[in-house]
Amino acid sequence: MSMTQRERHETQAAAVVPFANMTDLPEAVLDQIARLSPHLPVVFVLYYGGTIGMTKTKAKFEEATRIVYTPADDAEKLLEPLSVKGLKDKVQVVWVPVYTKAIDSTNGRWVHWVSIGNMIRLLYDKATGFVVCGGTDTMAHMIAAMRFMFPNVGKPIIATGAQVPMVELGDDGTNNLYFAITAAASDLSGPFLMFGDKLMDGMRVHKVQDRRRDAFACPTQYVLGHYDSELRVYPHAPRRNPIITSARLIYRPHFREGVKIVKISPATPSESILHDASDPSCSAMLLITFGAGNVRDEDVVEDVPSHVDCLWQLYQRRYPVVLGSPMMDGMVDSHYETGTKAVSRDEGKGNAISAGSTTGPLLEVKCMVAMAEAWDNEKGSVDYDKFRASMERDHVGELT
Repeated sequence: MSMTQRERHETQAAAVVPFANMTDLPEAVLDQIARLSPHLPVVFVLYYGGTIGMTKTKAKFEEATRIVYTPADDAEKLLEPLSVKGLKDKVQVVWVPVYTKAIDSTNGRWVHWVSIGNMIRLLYDKATGFVVCGGTDTMAHMIAAMRFMFPNVGKPIIATGAQVPMVELGDDGTNNLYFAITAAASDLSGPFLMFGDKLMDGMRVHKVQDRRRDAFACPTQYVLGHYDSELRVYPHAPRRNPIITSARLIYRPHFREGVKIVKISPATPSESILHDASDPSCSAMLLITFGAGNVRDEDVVEDVPSHVDCLWQLYQRRYPVVLGSPMMDGMVDSHYETGTKAVSRDEGKGNAISAGSTTGPLLEVKCMVAMAEAWDNEKGSVDYDKFRASMERDHVGELT
């Protein structure tokens, strides 16, 4: 079924779980909350699915019946080995399923992030901290979105998951979950990712491994702690702010799809970005460049447009194009002529929007924030000037 961008967004928004009041929570969760003691930290584990809670099942495909992993709805059993080792003596953990049916994180979208955000806002005053427990494929996007949603959060929101399902020997989920719960009860504020033995700034993480235990990485300055015999939080990590209660908590759950993500490659003609810009489901483009924002400024074939030529055509159509670096610690601030032409505001040059030091999942989420801010519902299109202004603004410290 073909939908307009407006229709798709409205349909997605209707799927957000509101969590407007406590009665929206399952009875089992309310029972746990009613029994909480004021003498121990309280950590809410918000579970939405992913590898950490997956179980084996048989699935029939045309070619054969296969054993596959699927998200489990009863993943609370992950807490059992921690309870045996005395977790209850240190912290009170309330397991909260975000959805009735758990999801594979590949299916994670802004709808799911906002549902999680709604639950955090509802439970904020009752919590010492939060653990968001789910899948790794879109985890970096999800935890980056938390920073945009909660720009002044005074408590820790810790994302974690696993590379190996809990039903397998050698799973890493138990340790990851324990380390994350410890971090959520510690003197921290903001969104983080706790994976392996590293505590990382949630805005700056990239998934870099498919099977190894150290699934995520970030630039060195954004590693904020590690776990050995206990959690070691580094001095530059942001500390808890008790002044921020739910009454003072800023909440901005505003995202919108419709960003075409395109990677420049020697395998692809420059003018292909003009065809990408014709996709009716998208209203802006994120162009992942070479190096520090470099694009082709000439072609080997005479009279064939370069990237810079195509960017100029798109600018004349007021079609927003953001240039982003493919590198984890990259920056679109090229000293090369090709990159300078791409973002130059001169007549006939690229006039593209520089993403600056924002890269990876954080950049993709920021584009979704800009889409939400710049969308003109009456016209059913994005306002170029508002989109550009949003991308060039430092919202939550993403531009350094």
